[in-house]
Amino acid sequence: MAYKVFTASLLKEGLVAYLSIRDDEISWTTDVNRATSTETVDETRLANEAERSEQENIVIGVYTIDVTRDGDSLLPTENRERIRANGPTIKLPTAGNNTISAQVAA
Repeated sequence: MAYKVFTASLLKEGLVAYLSIRDDEISWTTDVNRATSTETVDETRLANEAERSEQENIVIGVYTIDVTRDGDSLLPTENRERIRANGPTIKLPTAGNNTISAQVAA
């Protein structure tokens, strides 16, 4: 069964974030597995909290994504959202390894 999760970008950091409500405390997390879904909280409440966060300039570009539950994990159903949740699909250069081979540079 698919559920909804609210996502946005953190305004200051620019990171992907997910709305989380724990013990009535509202926060935004970068871990999709810590997000609050419509499985446990009414979508209207989630929408109101997400809109309030956007008005308070905590996040920008709020929208919902579909997720499914696999044990304790929330899995985005769309490929774009899986990439946003899990990071790049290619290996990025590591710090200190910024040399370019002569063949590539030539």
